[in-house]
Amino acid sequence: MNILIAEDNQVIQLLNAKLMRDWGFEFDMVSNGIEAVEYAQRNRGRYDLYLMDIEMPKMNGIEATRRIRGSTPYFPIMALTVRTDYRPSCFAAGMDAFSEKTCAPDQLLQAIKELTVKLTLINSSDVNVVSIKEATPVNHDELQELRALKSKGLTKLKLVGLDHVFVVHKNIQNKISHDLIGECKELSEFIDRSPSEPGRCHLYKTNLHVTKDLFLPEELEDAIRREDEVAMKFSNATDRRISE
Repeated sequence: MNILIAEDNQVIQLLNAKLMRDWGFEFDMVSNGIEAVEYAQRNRGRYDLYLMDIEMPKMNGIEATRRIRGSTPYFPIMALTVRTDYRPSCFAAGMDAFSEKTCAPDQLLQAIKELTVKLTLINSSDVNVVSIKEATPVNHDELQELRALKSKGLTKLKLVGLDHVFVVHKNIQNKISHDLIGECKELSEFIDRSPSEPGRCHLYKTNLHVTKDLFLPEELEDAIRREDEVAMKFSNATDRRISE
């Protein structure tokens, strides 16, 4: 986890720094809005979340957010301020969440977890190498979708370059990694839980081709229950590179 924090109050800076270290998070700290924009632009793709103070010198957090949204790839931004009347302006500028300063540590940690939810990307550079990793959503709407799925123990899985998107158990990327490298299998199975067309998918290692067997209504519940039991064995998410 890598977090960018924009805060000009030195006492709150020290408090936030201690919390980040206690939670094992990497972080950068800036003290004004201009630095907030510069760090976001300089470190494109590095940050999982931005904790943004609103009332800062040189440039406020709302204007900083507008500039970030217009110049960098999407990543979640959360406002932290004592002024609740800033809420509409924060969301209008492109922020994803709003909290009064200073919120309790357990509430802040919960908000961080909800805002840094990821989707699973499966990519193949050639027939011998497959990468499985977690990726930041591409916009606010996808973040909201992922947050809703996370509350149900689910996530999204995308096959890069093939435009296939599936709704899957939150641990399914680890099962796929285990199947393809740990067991040296040529395919891995998982259930696509998309409401419109649920089915059992067969993912082939050599070309990331997927076939799907659709479920009868009476089959789905039992199939999901059995996959849940298997998937819970793979609870440690990690980025993996798989090779034959």
